[in-house]
Amino acid sequence: MNDDFHDLFKQSVPQAPSPNGWATAARRKRRSRQMVAGSLSAGVVLALGVPLALNLSLSGAENLVASPEPTVSSAAPTTSPEETPQPAPSVTAPSPEVSLSTRRDGQPGAEVCYNEVDEPVGSWINIGTIDTGAARAWLCTSDYGTVGPLEPLVVDVDGLVEALYAQPPLTEADAPETAQSYTVIFEYDDGRKAAFTGDIQDSTELTDGDTSLQGSEAFFRDEIEARWLAQRQQLGRPVGEYAPVQACPVTFNQALFPVELDEVVGGYACALEAGEPTKNVELRESVAAQIGAEALANSVPTEAADSDDAGQRTLVLRNVWGDELRLEQRGDGYEFRGETSLMRWTPAPEFAAELDALFAG
Repeated sequence: MNDDFHDLFKQSVPQAPSPNGWATAARRKRRSRQMVAGSLSAGVVLALGVPLALNLSLSGAENLVASPEPTVSSAAPTTSPEETPQPAPSVTAPSPEVSLSTRRDGQPGAEVCYNEVDEPVGSWINIGTIDTGAARAWLCTSDYGTVGPLEPLVVDVDGLVEALYAQPPLTEADAPETAQSYTVIFEYDDGRKAAFTGDIQDSTELTDGDTSLQGSEAFFRDEIEARWLAQRQQLGRPVGEYAPVQACPVTFNQALFPVELDEVVGGYACALEAGEPTKNVELRESVAAQIGAEALANSVPTEAADSDDAGQRTLVLRNVWGDELRLEQRGDGYEFRGETSLMRWTPAPEFAAELDALFAG
C-alpha cells in the first residue's frame, strides 16, 4: 500500500464541541372572564280592600290588618375584575432542514465543490470581500485523501463570515507542503457566490482573494468544523433520500470530519483479487453497527506497517450524514483512522469467521 494512505490515517480529528441549544417556545396562558350581574328583585305586597258588606264580625275573631309594604333594597352592581392584557403569542421559527448533495458520477464531495468541467474548486473561486447574508455555506476539500461534508451549513452562516474577518493579518505561512487545504463557498439567494481558502494546520494563509489572514488549526476546528458538527447535533439527520455510491476498489477519500463508530448506520464490503473487484456487498445496518461497536470497544493504537494483503479486503462504514470510514484488513485485523492515531482492531475468532464468509460469499 502506498504511503499516502498511511499518512492520511495519521491525521487527527477531535471530538465535536457541544452545541448551544435553541430557546424553548414560550407558553401561552388565557384567563377567562367572569361577569356577575346584580339582579334586582322587588316584591310588592298589595293591600286588599275588604268591602264592608263582606266584613263579617265573627265571635272571637280578630280583624285582619294588612302588613306594612316590604322595603326593597337594590343590590349593588357587581363589576367584572379588570382584565390583564396578555402578551402576544410568541412565534417559533421553523427548524432548518438540510439534504445531502452528491454528484451523479460518484465523485466524492458535494456537487457545488466542482466547476463546470468537473475540477475540484480551489483558490480560483475567491473573488474578494465576502458579504454577510449568504443562505448557505459549503466546505470543500481540494486535496487527495479527504472529502468534505455533503450537507451545507445553514445555521449562523453570517457568524462564520464574521469569524473569518476577526482573524489577524497573515504573519506566518511556513507550514509544510503536506497540507490539508479547503475551500468554503458561500451561496446567496440571488445566485452570487463567494469563497475563502485555508488549511487545517497552523502557519497557513486564509484568503478571500484580496485579504490575507492568519490561518490556524484552531480556526478550522473552532469556527468551521465546530459549526457543522453543532448543526448536525441540532438537526439530528438530513432530509430526503440518499443513495451512496459503493466504490470498489475503495477510494482513498475519507470524511474530513470524524465518523463515530457508535453512530454507524450502514456501509459495504469490498474484496479485490489482482486489483479487480470480486465482492461488493452492502452491509445490513445491524451488521454495520456490530462492526462499529466491536471496533470501538476492542481497537488499539498501532503503527502503519507494510502488508501483502493490504487493500484486498475493505469494510466501509457510513453514518447518517454520508461520511465514510474505511477499515482495511491487514493480517488477522483491520486498520482505520482514529481520533489521534492509526487504530487496529482484531475481531474475535467467531466474528472474524463471519466477516470472512461475508467477503467470500
